Amino acid sequence: MLLDPEKITYRLVRSQRRTVMIRVEPTAQIVVKAPWSMSTSVIDRYVVSQRDWIVRKVEEANARLSLIPQKTSPRQVYLRGNLLSWGWHDADIILPSGISAQAAPQWLARWQRAAAKDHFSSVINEYLPLLGVPALRYSGFALRKMRRSWGLCATNGVITLNEHLIRTPDICIRGIIVHELCHLVHFNHGPEFHSMVADLLPDHRIADALIDAWTIIIDV
Repeated sequence: MLLDPEKITYRLVRSQRRTVMIRVEPTAQIVVKAPWSMSTSVIDRYVVSQRDWIVRKVEEANARLSLIPQKTSPRQVYLRGNLLSWGWHDADIILPSGISAQAAPQWLARWQRAAAKDHFSSVINEYLPLLGVPALRYSGFALRKMRRSWGLCATNGVITLNEHLIRTPDICIRGIIVHELCHLVHFNHGPEFHSMVADLLPDHRIADALIDAWTIIIDV
């Protein structure tokens, strides 16, 4: 995506904030948040002044997007980083004959949720023993559809995982689960927490970079 320095297309969001903030979304869309009182011309000048940073972030977002397989048919779903076809015959996922086309999305959602429950449980059981004694704080995991988070760890030891996480590659799934399990030991994001994440998952930086791109498929 090439940007004209004098004409950078962005979505403007007005609020009570006092300063301007520019964000490049995982979709490579540029969002500018600005005060109600700030004129459009001032905002435009500020955006142009940040062109180099914006171009770099847009290029990074597009590079991550290129790693995500794109749907070529409405009869496809994501599972663990792959696109699988679905249908009643000659497909990766075979639907029961009694399921109509209208009921297929609901059936597939239940199928994906069951796959998430089984796979997440397996990954958790793989890493949990590596925590040592703090693993005793773990009291189970729950699945929930979330728009703003892939995972949460509560003080009671319950880990909540976004059921849409099953759509992402295995490295992303492991990254989120390891992240939340480490909160059973360090309920913060300090140096010791990050050191533990790195010890359990040396490829955690790859996982972090990929999961940012995969946020675009949450509602797909």
